[in-house]
Amino acid sequence: MKRALLFLFVAAFAFVREGVVRADEGGVEVYLEVKSLDPKDPKFKEQAPQIQATVIHAPSGIPQDKFTLYEPGAKTKVEFKASAMHGYTEGSETVAIAFVMLGWEIWIGNDDLLPEDDPSRYPGVLKALEQALDGVKFSASQPAGSLGELISYNDKATVKVPMGPLANITGGAFGTQKDYQNTKGKELEKGLEQALADLHNAKAARKALIVITDGADTNPDAAKSQLANLKKQAAQDHIQTFAIIYQGVQVGEAPVNVIPAMISQTTTVTSAENIATALNNILARMNDRVYLTFPTYDSKTGLGLPWDGKSHSLVVKVDKDDTEPVDMQMVPVWSPPVKGGFPTWLLVLIIVVGVLLLIIIGAKVFGGSKEEPAPMPVAMPAMAAPEAPKPAGPMKTVMIGAGGDQDGFPIVGWLVPLNGVDAYKTWKLRAGMTKIGTAPPADIVVNDGFMSTEHCQIAVSPAGFTLIDNGSTNGCYVNDRKVQKHELVDNDMITLGKTNLKFKSIN
Repeated sequence: MKRALLFLFVAAFAFVREGVVRADEGGVEVYLEVKSLDPKDPKFKEQAPQIQATVIHAPSGIPQDKFTLYEPGAKTKVEFKASAMHGYTEGSETVAIAFVMLGWEIWIGNDDLLPEDDPSRYPGVLKALEQALDGVKFSASQPAGSLGELISYNDKATVKVPMGPLANITGGAFGTQKDYQNTKGKELEKGLEQALADLHNAKAARKALIVITDGADTNPDAAKSQLANLKKQAAQDHIQTFAIIYQGVQVGEAPVNVIPAMISQTTTVTSAENIATALNNILARMNDRVYLTFPTYDSKTGLGLPWDGKSHSLVVKVDKDDTEPVDMQMVPVWSPPVKGGFPTWLLVLIIVVGVLLLIIIGAKVFGGSKEEPAPMPVAMPAMAAPEAPKPAGPMKTVMIGAGGDQDGFPIVGWLVPLNGVDAYKTWKLRAGMTKIGTAPPADIVVNDGFMSTEHCQIAVSPAGFTLIDNGSTNGCYVNDRKVQKHELVDNDMITLGKTNLKFKSIN
């Protein structure tokens, strides 16, 4: 297998996605993320964190034991085989798909509406398109909770089925030929703008755009520059884009194909029946991924990956071929539990012997001058070792005003991202309320595709700093525990989407 060229890509799918690399089209893509452990598990503190890898475009038929994970350059090389593997539909990466379709009467078809001898009568694509979509069954091929919408465009964009459960997108959702009667125009750019705006606001781990069109626009010269800008917008929102160009209907001169200015993954068909094949090919490209879980510590050898909170390069090996290293922040900090230790029974014995010695010495010193036979020592009952004091835990941040009192607002409180494009910047919290999300009106805007637009907010008051989840898709985590509302203390680790942030404040 040819070694794939991979690029670093900072992002999130449920869990904390620390390292991500992407390959050129057709090459292997590897995503790595820290898999959260169940804090209710009594062995939680003793278990090393696990790593989940998403491998895209891997050769088919590779068994689970042929995937390994290791750190190149480590003093002692140790490789971990995948402990679990499952396919795309079993994963948690929900997808939001926007279908955009040309809604011009001649292209859609009007043969059900006009007599056979009418020269303006065209069969169009609608009937075959409905059959194709019902045959592909997109909703059954994607993980539970996936979303979809349907948009048609002619001289304007029309949302025929708003963003909702993907099961709503069926052949019948396209409507009938009568719904498109007397429509004109090919404002492709308007339909794509509407779709990208809706996908931007959709709450899903993955997003995709599927365009079914003749590839043309009413004003091709202007459309090319507009579509180039939309291509950048789709890339920023990590939206996969696909296009099917149907050339079965042509009126007048051949249309100028402008869709490649935005979408490189295009398929051209000349018969409506081939649309189903094209849709199946798109589905295969979307679903070409497996999910692997890797352990990171071997208790038998005492060797493992370094969970030291620092950045390390990790490599996933597919059969005998390495992918390019992925830089990954090794958090949470973890070390193997210390085995052995001081036996409890020996501690109890030492305490009992010590008490007996104190009694004997006390009797000798304070027993008086009269010499009497010393009484035989009586064995004292075993005393349980006093319970060690429990740590009080982190103290709640005390709000100190600039004048030294406890009634004013804090001198400063801020967040420091530890990964992502904004790593190690400082974001100062506002007095009152600070909103955090991926776009305005958030006060702190984070470039993280796995966060919601208004993910959460931090309330600042004389009582302290309080993190509040705003109903985000992937939730909020503080010190690896999912929270809805949490009072922050200094040095708390906050995880939003795939971004880790350190909370700091002055006591």
